[in-house]
Amino acid sequence: MQRLLDKYDYILLDIIYTYKKNNKNQLIKLSQLEANYWTRIERDDARDNHTAQLGERIAHLYLNGYILNKSGVGYNLTRKGKEELLDERMEKVERI
Repeated sequence: MQRLLDKYDYILLDIIYTYKKNNKNQLIKLSQLEANYWTRIERDDARDNHTAQLGERIAHLYLNGYILNKSGVGYNLTRKGKEELLDERMEKVERI
């Protein structure tokens, strides 16, 4: 059974999307993705209870077609990943 995405998965999708948007379509490297991720959740309990396992999350997003790694150049969102991220953003707006 495929697990649903949680807030940490959406954080990863957002980091990839935002990086590409702000850096003239450059892809984000794993080291940059990692640094941004840990900075974003710095004050979160995830560091303490290990719910933020980065490698496992990246693998899950990759295997389920939300992200791709272009020949070691960097990570990018797939169409499915972009749609999922935009849907999540819209849901947040509707809840407000």
